[in-house]
Amino acid sequence: MILDYICLENFGAYHGRQEADLTPDAKHPVILFGGMNGGGKTTLLDAMQLALYGSKARLSNRGRLPYRDYLRDCIHRNADPGEGAGVVLRFRRTLEGRISHFELQRHWREGVKGIEETLRVLRDGERDDLFTDHWDEVIESYLPVGISNLFFFDGEQIKDLAEGENAAAILGTAISSLLGLDLVDRLEGDLHVFERRKKSEGLDPEAARQLKIAQTEVEQLDREQGRLAMESGTLVNEAGRLGKEVRDRENRFKSEGGDLFLRRKELENQQSSLKAKRSEAENRLRDLAAGSLPLMMVDHLLADVEVQARKETETRHNQLLVEAMEERDSSLLVILRAEKVAAAAIKRVSQDLAEDRQHRLRLASEPLVLDADTHFPAHVAHLRNKILPEAVHASRDLLALIRSLDEKIARLDAELGRVPAEDRIATFQKELEEARRLHAEKMAELDALKIRSDAITRQLNEAKARLERFGDRDSDAKEAEDSRLRMLKHSKRVRETLGKFRTQVIRRHVSNMEALMLESFRTLLRKSDLVHGLNIDPETFQVTLTGRGNQPLPFDRLSAGERQLLATSLLWGLARASGRPVPTIIDTPLGRLDSSHRRHLVDRYFPLASHQVILLSTDEEIVGDYHKALAPFVAHHYRLAHDEALGQTRIESGYFETHESPR
Repeated sequence: MILDYICLENFGAYHGRQEADLTPDAKHPVILFGGMNGGGKTTLLDAMQLALYGSKARLSNRGRLPYRDYLRDCIHRNADPGEGAGVVLRFRRTLEGRISHFELQRHWREGVKGIEETLRVLRDGERDDLFTDHWDEVIESYLPVGISNLFFFDGEQIKDLAEGENAAAILGTAISSLLGLDLVDRLEGDLHVFERRKKSEGLDPEAARQLKIAQTEVEQLDREQGRLAMESGTLVNEAGRLGKEVRDRENRFKSEGGDLFLRRKELENQQSSLKAKRSEAENRLRDLAAGSLPLMMVDHLLADVEVQARKETETRHNQLLVEAMEERDSSLLVILRAEKVAAAAIKRVSQDLAEDRQHRLRLASEPLVLDADTHFPAHVAHLRNKILPEAVHASRDLLALIRSLDEKIARLDAELGRVPAEDRIATFQKELEEARRLHAEKMAELDALKIRSDAITRQLNEAKARLERFGDRDSDAKEAEDSRLRMLKHSKRVRETLGKFRTQVIRRHVSNMEALMLESFRTLLRKSDLVHGLNIDPETFQVTLTGRGNQPLPFDRLSAGERQLLATSLLWGLARASGRPVPTIIDTPLGRLDSSHRRHLVDRYFPLASHQVILLSTDEEIVGDYHKALAPFVAHHYRLAHDEALGQTRIESGYFETHESPR
């Protein structure tokens, strides 16, 4: 099992959508999260367990809080309760000889009837209704919640094991779950029921009659429950087969062009819309062609017209100027003569003025070809510099738009050309619809059977409760009967035998566990001469150590750090004994360990604990030299950035500021 991805949405301290890639590789099995105390490390561990186990998850701060009340409290305070919160966890594991990818989507929200929780299970990217409906059984068969604390634990669990007070209880629970001894516990419970039944045989006739009725009812309901369980198994198999048939039909339908056939109307509408847009663009282009745009073809002639118009304007100006100059020049000569200027000078001035008038007269005599008004040159210039360039730009845009629309229309034509004929695809469509109908009917049968099974279970529990009440009535009535006492005695012996059987099972397997625990402890401690033996009492689960010369080694002879390494070794050894390839997740991995022994875990445990190790560290644990030593094994670094003012945490790439990593 490899965890690939987690997403928390408005869960606990995590506001909004926070994501992290958890995928390791062969040389980098460690994913390292750094966060301050109260910043969301334990919440992240809880989220992973909640996604896997739901109401059965062993959560840090649930206590005795009802499950739905706990879910309500997990919705971020700034989030809308109606939108709710959720956790998405992706992982992969080998199933039926191949690797399958799973995605768990667990969400909950505040509805009209209180907290409403939904769970969806995707297998290889597609929703799997069977896994969704029976996820509790699926995960319990692969990784029972009873042994989950061998793989998901925190510093407090190490502390409890190290201090020794609760070590036996913790080990006993883990070993019993690991060996599947809960069946023995159920057998003992059944024997207790049997003994209560035998004690009830001393009742009066009427009570005995009622007891017989109650016993018959329980037996009938028990048989019915067994029959429904077998029927449910058959339906689950049939539904799985039909689900595969649906997927096969869907793939065949797609390969024959079914998706295009279903989208035919949509494609035709898109084609009509694009053709309408192309027609509109062509109309706008025609409007431009009907206006001034064609003048762009004679722009050089328009330039000549503009020059000619300006020349003719100047000719008109010169005509007016010549008339004014003649009067001016006559007046000037009169003034010069009156002033008795020298005759030679007057003659020279008169000649120059006459030449200037002749020059301007020649200019004024140019022919007026256009004979336009004085504003005509400006109009031509505006046409050339403003109107025509804008028309050209608009026409180019329209031509580009038409080309683009033509390409899209051509692609749609090609897609529509691939749409199979209705009579050709009808057979595949009918087969797909029939397969879906059969699968839906089988799922409906399974749902109806589940409702019946739940009802039978409730009736059976009620009948057992009534039977229990009968059994408690006059339990000493026939205490003296030998046969009943003999049965009770044999039942007690069987229970004692079961107790011995439990002990023998544990004794048979405990040697392998002891060897793995001792090997793990020596790996961490690197003091091969300190501890020579490790033994677990199969009845009390007390751990004893032996040192040199096989002499007992009391726990108090070990330092606090050595006891904590021993506690870690016990969990590591049990995890290895389980034989399950499951990731190891540790919250505050060094929090309870003294500095002299921290390096042992960093160098010898974290890189080897599993094929995937997720560590949730504070800024006082995996930092400095510890971080440098672990960094070559880290696939991803993340920082849990907590904002006290807003009360929210974000998952960011990187690590603590003074310990950033390039990976």
